[in-house]
Amino acid sequence: MENKIEALNSTYSIFVMSNSQTWRLTLADNDPNDHRSRWHSKLNPVRNSIVSLNNSLHVTFGIINGDLTEYGRRSQRESDREFFSLNALNVDVYVGLGNHDYQNNVGNCSESSNSDYSMNACARGMVFDMHYRIEEYRHYPTSINFSYDSGEYSGSKAYSWDYGDIHYVQLQNYPTYHVVLDHWAAATINVTQSMDWLESDLKSAKQRGKTIVFNIHDGTDHFIHQSSTEEKNRFRRFMSDYNVKAVFVCHTH
Repeated sequence: MENKIEALNSTYSIFVMSNSQTWRLTLADNDPNDHRSRWHSKLNPVRNSIVSLNNSLHVTFGIINGDLTEYGRRSQRESDREFFSLNALNVDVYVGLGNHDYQNNVGNCSESSNSDYSMNACARGMVFDMHYRIEEYRHYPTSINFSYDSGEYSGSKAYSWDYGDIHYVQLQNYPTYHVVLDHWAAATINVTQSMDWLESDLKSAKQRGKTIVFNIHDGTDHFIHQSSTEEKNRFRRFMSDYNVKAVFVCHTH
């Protein structure tokens, strides 16, 4: 592929993290919707450690697996994007969404500062932001065989890419999560489950001889309790049939 770096079958370093939850802090008087400066001061050591790690190990890319924000507000997602940007870390980062980004706030968060009074404004904003990020990720030099399930108003927002022998899959909140985000003055967003797309994606990766790594935000809570037995058994089959060697799961903290 033009302008892509084809990774050799060699050792390389990545970092994986989650739950930055801009601007939440475990302090009694913390206001997660307002305390930007306090959050920055507390998270600076984390960012500095990533920069230090990159300086010593030459990290190839990073992955942040969800709960980028506390409640999906525009100010929070813009702050998080800037804080963990290429300019700040000197390495490209792939992110996913978690329950704090587009589940907890469904029907309960408007954006008066942006003149959007829909109670789905925050969740919709996060979904739009993820769609536009995916458009950016397609052009990363590490994004070999990049695939995705995302339209501006539809899709699961799952995506995947190859690097070296490994096929990385970002499954967002969890692979059976789905939600309809309507708006009184704009088109409805239909976030769909990713299981069908995932099966097709895994078949293609298997044909290329890739080892699979899954990234899921919530693999132990809502995924377990909100998915049918059939869906969970199907996911188990994916794990066994398609050479899945690692699953990065977050959410619990």
